[in-house]
Amino acid sequence: MVEIKELLRITDNLRMKYDDKLDFSLDGRLVGDIGEALVSEKYDIELHGKNAQVYDGYQRGTNKKVQIKSSFKYNFNYPYSKDLDYYIAVHIEPDGELEVIFNGPGKIVHDFLKGRKRKTYKDIWYTISANHLKMLNEMVKEEDRIHPINT
Repeated sequence: MVEIKELLRITDNLRMKYDDKLDFSLDGRLVGDIGEALVSEKYDIELHGKNAQVYDGYQRGTNKKVQIKSSFKYNFNYPYSKDLDYYIAVHIEPDGELEVIFNGPGKIVHDFLKGRKRKTYKDIWYTISANHLKMLNEMVKEEDRIHPINT
C-alpha cells in the first residue's frame, strides 16, 4: 500500500532530522515524538533523546529542564512522585498546530494530584484531564512559564 510506504518514509526522515533522538515509531510513541518535536521547535528545547529518564530536554539559553506530554485526544500523564522543574502538555490539532494545555512548574500539577490522592498506574504515573491542566495553567505566573523563541 502506497500510503503505508509513504508514512514509513516520512517517519524515517523525521528520525534522521532529529539525529535519532526521537523514534517516530508507529508503535505508540509516535504522538509523543511528534509533540516533542513540535514543542522543541517552538520553545527552542534541546532534546535529550529516546532514553531520557525524567526530562525530555532543556531550553537553550535558560537551561530550564522540561518534560513534554502531548495528545491528540486530551489525555495526559504526569510522573508519579515527581516535582518536575517544568511540564508542558500540548494538544496536537489536526492541522499540526499546538494548543498549550499547561506550561509551567511541575510542582503545581504534582501538588494538585497529591492533594487529590489520585490513583496511579503502577506508581509510575498519574492520569490528568486537559480540563484540570487548563485550570492549573491559569494559576501559573507569566514569569514561571517556558517562553517560545522569538517572543
